[in-house]
Amino acid sequence: MKKAAALLLATALLGGCVFVPGDAGFAAFNTTKRSGYAMENVGKATRVGRACAKNILGLVGSGDSSIDTAKKNGGITKVLSVDYDIETYLLFGTVCTVVSGQ
Repeated sequence: MKKAAALLLATALLGGCVFVPGDAGFAAFNTTKRSGYAMENVGKATRVGRACAKNILGLVGSGDSSIDTAKKNGGITKVLSVDYDIETYLLFGTVCTVVSGQ
């Protein structure tokens, strides 16, 4: 009974929220880029801003991957497109919002 409880606990901890769905689906090792949205009639993208959030063991998450933070980091006032870079390595994950614009 103790072994079953330990296995259940280990599975819950190791299979937690660290697996971020990407275009390739859920994966223990994943490096993908996901399209967000694009605006029309804004012009050419001359600036790029990034904002990232990290997850450790599905237990601890930190960071700010909001569009507003990515805009601020890139000095962008007019958004052309928003995309996402997703990386997961078994127990660690990162999601970055990438904003292009002027």
